[in-house]
Amino acid sequence: MRAAGFVSALVLMVAMGVACSKETPAAPPAPAAAPPPPSVAANPDAAAKPKMVANPDGLSLADRIVKRQAAEKKLADRLAGEENKRLLAYDKTKMPLHKEVFAAIQKYRAAYGHAKTNEDVEKIRVKQEKAIEATGRKMATIDPKGGNSNVVTDYDVMLNALANDYPDALEASFRGDKKPLDEQTAELDKRTKKIEDWLAEVKSAKPAKK
Repeated sequence: MRAAGFVSALVLMVAMGVACSKETPAAPPAPAAAPPPPSVAANPDAAAKPKMVANPDGLSLADRIVKRQAAEKKLADRLAGEENKRLLAYDKTKMPLHKEVFAAIQKYRAAYGHAKTNEDVEKIRVKQEKAIEATGRKMATIDPKGGNSNVVTDYDVMLNALANDYPDALEASFRGDKKPLDEQTAELDKRTKKIEDWLAEVKSAKPAKK
């Protein structure tokens, strides 16, 4: 009996050993964590900003601004010169019309110089109304598409003034209010000077080469 009990105990121990050997093996240990990156204090170069690169032209900021402005002005002057030549070439082909329109404008303005009363102004205004309209239509033929003549806008402003604002200002002056007439006179004088100078330049300009 004692021998049998010993054998049973031995069998039980062997069975437990086999069962333990069949259990899932333990997971391998986790790899060691990577060391933290060095702090800025430990590596000051890591946080340093990239160094400024010297300008290859050797100019200061102020000098470069001046240089750029000079280049921009040079370009603007060149483009203005080219545009001036284009306008001169165009208006030179329209000189007969320019002379007719400008002469008519000067005539209409001079007529008001004979007015002494408001009644005189109204008579002149009515008498010139259709002629001014006809001159306006002729003026439109100088530059039908727009943007090609340097003085058509001035003609237009002057014709409108002589049909409306100028005689109104002249009548106001007879009533004692001189300011509107002074303003109209200054505006007409300014545009007259511009037109005279421009037509003289057009006349002296050489014809465009074809």
